[in-house]
Amino acid sequence: MTDSAFSVLTLNISRPPKDRAAALLEYLWHREDDILVLTETGRGEGSALIESVCRAAGHDVHSSLRGVADRGLIERGSTERGALGVLVVARNGFTLVPDDIPALPLLPERLMACRLTPSSGPRVRLLAAYGAASDPVRYANAAQRQRKRDWLNGFVATLQDLPPTPTLIAGDLNIVAPGHRDRLPYVLSEERAAYDTLTTDLGLTDVYAAAHHGTDLAGDPTWVDHSGVGCRYDYLLTGGGVTGSGVVIDQTPRTSRLTDHAALSASFTAYDPGL
Repeated sequence: MTDSAFSVLTLNISRPPKDRAAALLEYLWHREDDILVLTETGRGEGSALIESVCRAAGHDVHSSLRGVADRGLIERGSTERGALGVLVVARNGFTLVPDDIPALPLLPERLMACRLTPSSGPRVRLLAAYGAASDPVRYANAAQRQRKRDWLNGFVATLQDLPPTPTLIAGDLNIVAPGHRDRLPYVLSEERAAYDTLTTDLGLTDVYAAAHHGTDLAGDPTWVDHSGVGCRYDYLLTGGGVTGSGVVIDQTPRTSRLTDHAALSASFTAYDPGL
C-alpha cells in the first residue's frame, strides 16, 4: 500500500455572525488546504452560511451539530440551540466517512470522528475537537473550571480506549500549550496532565511543538484576548503512522478581526504501520 498525503487547516471561527462568516469564507477560499477543521461553530446564521456555501461548492461537509438532538448527544452543559461544535470540510477530491466511536460523557457534540479516504494509502482517523473552555488569564467560576476538568477527563479516556490506527486530532482543545510567553495564572493542572497523557502515554506528536522546539516560534499563540495576552490553544496531533511537516501558524484571521484565533496548518503523510 502506498502512503497517503494531505494537508489540513484548523481554525476557531468563534461562532461568527453572517457578515464575519462571509469574510471567513473569503479567507478560506484562497487557501489550498485539503481539509478544513473549523471549531466553535454554532446554530447561528454565520455557521450555517459557511456550511451551505461549502456544500454548494461540492465539498464533502460534516457537522457535529447536525442531528445531535435526535442522536441524544446534547447533555448537561449545553442546549440544542446553544450547542457549539465542529465543522469539517474535505476538498480537492478528498472524502470523509463518519467513524463510530463512543460519545463523550460531557458535551459530546464537541468531538466528531471521521475517516479520511485518500485516493491511495491508508484511511486516517480524523478526530475534530473543540474543548471546553476556561480563562487562563482571569479567574473563571468554579462551574466553568469543573466542566473543563470533566470534559478533558472524558476526552482523554475516550482516546485511551480507541484501537490503534493512523490518527490525526485537529482543533481547539482549549489546552494551553507548553512554552507560552505570557503569564497565565489560571491554567488548570488538568490541562497539563491531559497534554502529557496525549503526548507521552498515548504517544501522539504535537506537530507544531515538534517542528519549532527551541526556536523563536515555539511560543507563538493561536489565541489572544482583548488585553493582548495569549497562548496556543489549537493543535494538530498525529499518531499511528501519520507524520506532519510544514506546520505554520497564520495570524491573518486574528489580525484581520475575522476571529480571535490564528489558523494552524500543516501537510501530512500517512502510512500503515502494520505493513
